[in-house]
Order: sequence, then structure tokens, then C-alpha cells
Amino acid sequence: MGEDGGTGATCVVHDERPQDRRRLRLLVRAVAAPDPVAAARDADDLLARLAATPRAFAVVGISESEPSGLAVVRRVLADVPGTAVLVAGSAGADAPAQQALAEGAAGFLRWDAPRAMIRTLVRSVASTAAGDDLVPRPAGAPAAEIVSDGGLRDVVVDLEAQQRLELSVREVQVLIGVSRGLTNADIGRRLYLSDHTVKSHTGHLFRKLGASDRAQAVSHAWRLGLFSPAPTRPART
Repeated sequence: MGEDGGTGATCVVHDERPQDRRRLRLLVRAVAAPDPVAAARDADDLLARLAATPRAFAVVGISESEPSGLAVVRRVLADVPGTAVLVAGSAGADAPAQQALAEGAAGFLRWDAPRAMIRTLVRSVASTAAGDDLVPRPAGAPAAEIVSDGGLRDVVVDLEAQQRLELSVREVQVLIGVSRGLTNADIGRRLYLSDHTVKSHTGHLFRKLGASDRAQAVSHAWRLGLFSPAPTRPART
């Protein structure tokens, strides 16, 4: 990650609908800054930009009624292999989004998702595209933060322990879901990730924590100081 907080990755957004393309670019720019965000005019322009730009990833708009978005995702995955692709749309686009996830998209960016979740999803994919899947502690940040994205709440994560264990934001979020007893499918739905992506994160967790199963991974996380209970808020009087 760069000294200014950027990842060094470039996001290229595309949506066949001009108004939604502008909206998507503004949304991603708001959460990806200071990393660059470009808008592709059409599918050919998107593919050309991704092929020519080192450390780039794509955000592609999809909808229930327009199949072209899913077709664009398939072209990116086939023609620019290794490129991370997020699909973006409303809750009504859940069916094509799930199809895109099954075929290799990295995640589903929903318009109505909490802004913190959108930021985490975009920054996580950007970090991976930049070859840096770690999340360094920013200067002046507290030594711990409460993770609250996606409904996986009330766990304090020690950022220094996270760095020491070389865990990404997404891996920590998946581990919190595991600690809640959620299935991979449940975690994927809450974090807008495919089952395959959740399984991949789980495998990385086992390796980094020296665990052989889910229960052991959670136990090791607590023992190694990654997790601690969130402070109880005083009751209102």
C-alpha cells in the first residue's frame, strides 16, 4: 500500500447504461481514493484498458433485465485471465450476480450495501490486484478496531496482530463468520462473496494460523491475540 493510503491499483468501471456508468464511477471513486478510477466506454474499451494497465481490476454493472453485463464479465474472465472482477447492481440483480460469482467474479457490490462494506470490498480487491493483500496499520490509527461490516459485529481486531499474522481484511471477516458458526454460504451472502472465494479465504486462514479445521482456526486466533471482546457500551439512562 502506498504512503498516501492508496494500493497502487487502478479500477476500471463499466456499465452499458451511461447514467449508471457515471453513478458507478462516482461510487467507486468515493471509496477507492486516492487510487485511480477510470470508466470504459464499452466492453472493448474495458478489455483494452485492463490488458494495458498493470495492477488493474474491473467493476462491471449488471441488472436482472439486461444480460449484457454478465456477458462482459465472462469476456473479462476469459480474455484477461487473472483480473479480479466485481459485479455491481441493485438487490434485484441478485440472480445474475450469483451466476457471475459462480463463474469467477470476486464479489457483488450492491448499491444498497453499507458504505463501509463497499469500501472494504473495493479496497480488498484493489490490494489483491496490486499484489498486496495485507492491510497495514495507517499512521495514527488505534491499535485495534471493531469489525462491523456485513453484520459480523462486536469483535475487536488487533491490527498489529493482523499484520503479524499476514491476514487480509477479507480473511479476518471470514474468520469472524467462522467464529459465529456460519456456513461458507452464510458468510458469502453477508459479505457478497462466492462460496469459492470464501473457501479460498478459509484455506489461507488455516495455513496462516497453523490450523487444521474451523474450530482450531478460531481458537488460535484468540490465543494469538487477534480477537478480543468488544467493550460493552454503557446503558442509556
